[in-house]
Amino acid sequence: MTTPLEVLEKFHLDFRWILSQAVVFLILYWLVKRFLFPVLLRRIQEREERVRAAIEQAEKERQEMERLRKEYEEQLAHIHEEARARLHQAMEEAYQAREALLAQARESAERLHRQAMDQIALEREKLLIELRDYVAELSVRIAEKVIERSLTRDDHHEMINDILEKELKEPTVR
Repeated sequence: MTTPLEVLEKFHLDFRWILSQAVVFLILYWLVKRFLFPVLLRRIQEREERVRAAIEQAEKERQEMERLRKEYEEQLAHIHEEARARLHQAMEEAYQAREALLAQARESAERLHRQAMDQIALEREKLLIELRDYVAELSVRIAEKVIERSLTRDDHHEMINDILEKELKEPTVR
């Protein structure tokens, strides 16, 4: 069996060189561990803290965004409800205004109807008065004619017909 030194000689390696390289490696490892690793670990930890803070901040912002979204949806629902209420109120006001206008129109029509009926009644009264005056005047004329002469029954009818024909043909102007 071959010894480790023989194996090293076959590869043309020097044991002292390997030992010196190992010592340099250990010194370099100790220097790196003593000076470089703490700085690297501190920077890694700082970076981890920044990443963790960024993640936490992103989570807070996500939660805030979710809260704002819910608030927005609630406000939107409230606005829709308020719009529906205003529309209903406007429709109710329009219905009331329509009813008020209809009532006003009915009252106006009734007032005009009453005025027309009053005017008709007044005209009727005037016509009745004129008719009474006309009949009275006609009666007076007939009586005057009767008094002027004594008439027989046929004469009497003839005279009334003559007077009526004259009066109806020539209406008196008052």
